[in-house]
Amino acid sequence: MRLEGKVAIVTGGGRGIGRGIAKVFAKEGAKVVIASRTVEQLDRTLKEIESMGGIASSIVTDVSQSSDVKKMVDFTVEKYGKLDVLVNNAGIGWFGYAIEDEKMEEGYDRLMATNLKGLFMGIHYAVPEMKKIGGGSIINIASVHAWNSWNRGSVYAASKGGIVAGTRALAVELAPYMIRINSISPGSIFVREPEEMIAKRFGKEYVEEYKQKFGDLPYERQKHAQPLPIAGTPEDIGYCAVYLASDESRFVTGINITVDGGATAKLAVSTEVPPELKQREQEMHQWFEQLRKKHES
Repeated sequence: MRLEGKVAIVTGGGRGIGRGIAKVFAKEGAKVVIASRTVEQLDRTLKEIESMGGIASSIVTDVSQSSDVKKMVDFTVEKYGKLDVLVNNAGIGWFGYAIEDEKMEEGYDRLMATNLKGLFMGIHYAVPEMKKIGGGSIINIASVHAWNSWNRGSVYAASKGGIVAGTRALAVELAPYMIRINSISPGSIFVREPEEMIAKRFGKEYVEEYKQKFGDLPYERQKHAQPLPIAGTPEDIGYCAVYLASDESRFVTGINITVDGGATAKLAVSTEVPPELKQREQEMHQWFEQLRKKHES
């Protein structure tokens, strides 16, 4: 196994890309500490890893709070004796007009506290532990939004651009200690879990109806978000992270790997969708609107 004997932290490990990374790490032999703000999500990821025969622990962590980040690193070293790998995956989005939005300052501060401050605090507390064992690997999850964003995405893009730039600068600082640091920029990744949202917002009785009518639609739609006609998954990011965490990449530091199915290789990303999928999308939106009105009345 490619990560046997290694101890790794994955922040934001309760869902989405973080869950995918944590599961692949465990599959490849790492002992994984998953960190997230949400107990329910941590429990789910932990159970999935344990059902695979993997070794994992969890800790409730808000990376925007430096005291939480320190506790996370201390917990890991106390539990497993060392820290080899840190995956800074935790992140949030805020999409508003940076110039005109009245809540711009609030949104900016909240996003940067998680996406950048949280990342740097993780590195701040992890590096001393990695020095003790003669090196380590830090993997920062950025985004293709660092280069190609959309309307109202400037603050989010700035945070992800900061991750890429900071990673390159830190590679020089950390190299003398044999600590490698790299970033991964995911493109459009299929991480949505609409069943959970429906159950929480409208009731569990609507989940089965959704699955029968539209269960495969989000995944099918995702296949048309990039040149490669497949949907990117959290596990795709996970296997890229495995390479960067493993000794296979011992001479690799300061780089960014884009995992986007070729989306940024095009001058403009086409989202050409077959007519039948467009029709089903319209039907799904109408279904959600009917549910919303029903529960508001």
